[in-house]
Amino acid sequence: MSDTPAGTLGDLPDLAADKHGQTAFLCDQPWLGYGGPVLDVAGFARAVHDYADRFWAAGIRAGDTVVVVQRNHIEVQALACGLNRIGALPVLLSVGIEPEEIVECAGRLAQPYLAVDAAGAARLAGQSEALQGLTKRILFLTEGGDPAAPATSAAAATAPAAEPAWAAPTGDRQAHRPSPRGEEDWAVVTHTSGTTSVPKLAAHSTRSLYGVVRSQIAASRAFGQVGLSAKHLSFVHARTCSIVLAFLEVAMPILAIGDARPEPVRKLMLEHRPDSLETHPNVYIRWEPVAAHPSRPFSSVTRYVSTFDAIHPRTVKALMAGSDQPGATYIQAYGQTETGGVTARLVTRKEAPDYRPRDVGFPIEGASVRVVGQDGEPVAAGQAGAIESKTIGRFRGYIGAESPVDEQWWPMGDIGRINPDGSLELLDRLVDHAEGTDSFLEVEDTVLDRLPELIELVMLKSVGGHDAVAVACPRDGEALDPDRLLDALRQTSLGEVPVYVMDFDDLPLTGSYKVRRLLLRSRLVASGAAPTVGVRA
Repeated sequence: MSDTPAGTLGDLPDLAADKHGQTAFLCDQPWLGYGGPVLDVAGFARAVHDYADRFWAAGIRAGDTVVVVQRNHIEVQALACGLNRIGALPVLLSVGIEPEEIVECAGRLAQPYLAVDAAGAARLAGQSEALQGLTKRILFLTEGGDPAAPATSAAAATAPAAEPAWAAPTGDRQAHRPSPRGEEDWAVVTHTSGTTSVPKLAAHSTRSLYGVVRSQIAASRAFGQVGLSAKHLSFVHARTCSIVLAFLEVAMPILAIGDARPEPVRKLMLEHRPDSLETHPNVYIRWEPVAAHPSRPFSSVTRYVSTFDAIHPRTVKALMAGSDQPGATYIQAYGQTETGGVTARLVTRKEAPDYRPRDVGFPIEGASVRVVGQDGEPVAAGQAGAIESKTIGRFRGYIGAESPVDEQWWPMGDIGRINPDGSLELLDRLVDHAEGTDSFLEVEDTVLDRLPELIELVMLKSVGGHDAVAVACPRDGEALDPDRLLDALRQTSLGEVPVYVMDFDDLPLTGSYKVRRLLLRSRLVASGAAPTVGVRA
């Protein structure tokens, strides 16, 4: 692949439609904002043009900034391309982050437009007055349906959406004047995960996104091509922006999954039989029962992929057991919004029983990694320190902050070490690390491997006078045996610790389903609640 992008976000859909317009571009849920079906790349390009016409009619022009808050659907990428096509800058925010944080993010921008669908409007209803003061104009996107309704109901997919009084409709269309943003201009702004604070707004140019694309295509060459690729992701994430660019570039068919509930996913997999499947680790863990279902919905999957967060060994074993493909593999990637991919590791079926997710593999093409001590100097192999990286897909800067210098090493915010074979071992987030243990993540892996009745276990430090506590989330309908849980903890490096038992749905999550550990800790501290399960005398 050339270092020069084949096209910007604004014009690549047209180029791809001309070359391979019949390539599948599918989704399990209707495109309610666009209001028409999208089944292939040509349909995606038509949606991009339609959005460009609607935004043009709404008065948006080159140089304007548009914050987008809508349900988690691949449609947001067509919207971003349409804005880019007329020279506007899309700022994509997950509807899953806190409403107050969305307002704070909007406040960092200079009088942006705000575009919402019914899900975004419902999420921000209590913030409408503040948003009207911060934005130039609020636009309502949805036509002909309620995005918050379950996709399993045909009536719900066609029910009229209630237009909020504080947002202007975008139903009018006017032929737009193309003015795509340049390769070095900021092309899209997404937000960081927000695991440690309010999400930052991080900008990518077309060229930096293509740096991420290059590494993805290189990984595909290294690990082997596949057919239909099914993906349930945070569709506003920079990862999805680069995926859409990559798939448009190389004509790979995609199936976007909006409804991640286990039973709809099971039926969808049986209907489409994808070759590749990607989602977030905390979604995969909820799909373990799908992998074990007698109908074998994952039987066709040759490649499982995840990034964003650590995955548990138990989950990888369940996924491998759910595939009937002898060459099935799991690919673990390590990176972040600011860097794109940094390292990757391929796990074969044979390796899965002994898989340790702390080893996140080797630097991918165009990436370098090192581990440094407190003095900022590299440490010897096997010694723990702070992880730093250099990548060709590095972002172009945060809103309101200086742009990063490409030649400088980027701090990943994690603790790790370089193994003797040159692979990277990820131990902990710097902010989560507790003295006296190498890795909270390792403790979580160990306990979850022993207790299949748990869907999640989160280790936290300094809660209620305790050096460390665990938050345990049983699966729906599963009983939790306190003695069994404490025994599993006792066999880790931490030993027994107090446990809070919570429903998984009550955990504060990022838009990419990571647990917001600091927010969870602050809530537990503020509540003053005693642990559900105490340490035995």
